[in-house]
Amino acid sequence: MSLIENELFGKRDKVAIAIMRIKEFEAMALENNPAGYYVCISGGKDSSVIQELCILAGVKCEFVHNHTSVDHPETVYFIRREQRRLNDLGYVFRIEHPRDSEGKQKTMWGGIRKKGLPTRSVRWCCQELKEFGGIGRYIVTGVRWAESVKRRQRGIHEEKTRNKADRLVLNNDNDMRRRLMESCIPKKSYVLNPIIDWSDQDAWDFINDKALPVNPLYSQGWKRVGCIGCPLSSNGRKELVTFPKYKAAYFNATVKHFEYRKERGLRMDGVMESPESYFEWWLKG
Repeated sequence: MSLIENELFGKRDKVAIAIMRIKEFEAMALENNPAGYYVCISGGKDSSVIQELCILAGVKCEFVHNHTSVDHPETVYFIRREQRRLNDLGYVFRIEHPRDSEGKQKTMWGGIRKKGLPTRSVRWCCQELKEFGGIGRYIVTGVRWAESVKRRQRGIHEEKTRNKADRLVLNNDNDMRRRLMESCIPKKSYVLNPIIDWSDQDAWDFINDKALPVNPLYSQGWKRVGCIGCPLSSNGRKELVTFPKYKAAYFNATVKHFEYRKERGLRMDGVMESPESYFEWWLKG
């Protein structure tokens, strides 16, 4: 939290602070693109929060959900309902599908065929299926420090570049730095994380206070609503037991990955000795 925020609101009104953060950078977002902010909507509780905050802030923006092909069915239905609701309110809400250079839709299964099963250290799926949009745009996310140790490295305002060493991460909104960043906007993407310092309880309190629609998976006991089988989730493998068709699809893609490797004469030893051994290794995390 910046000194300005502390002076205006103290440490209590996180909703007002988040709204202020969104309003502060709107001019920069509009200079970057006349459509304004590119707001990432995943279908989780944090994206429900950030979606409502942007509406309350009254900023110009468009909401975008990237369909990964391994989203939970309930998430898919929820996103479609939210799309209709936001469209009725006059907002642009797009559901986009990742596509290759020839315009063909990318899927988890096609990616596994060429790249292998995604793991914690090799998460090609996130970049290709979830984070492909918003290039050159001013992006708003619901990322929070409380979610993971890795996310604690992120700030309120970030410059998005391929080289991590060159990334600009600001935990305090300083006017001088903001002017410096404005000159770079036409060439790069920026990320604004307005609720970076919110706790889980902060998010739920806001959702309940505003009576916001929320993904029904939470009421069914789900703690996270990401991709089914995600290697970053501690419940990823359990989800595949609940959804055997997804598990079968992962294995079928694994078989095709072996065919792909054999065609190219790539090494097939260790856990890669067979599709079965490789898939079992992956299931064990």
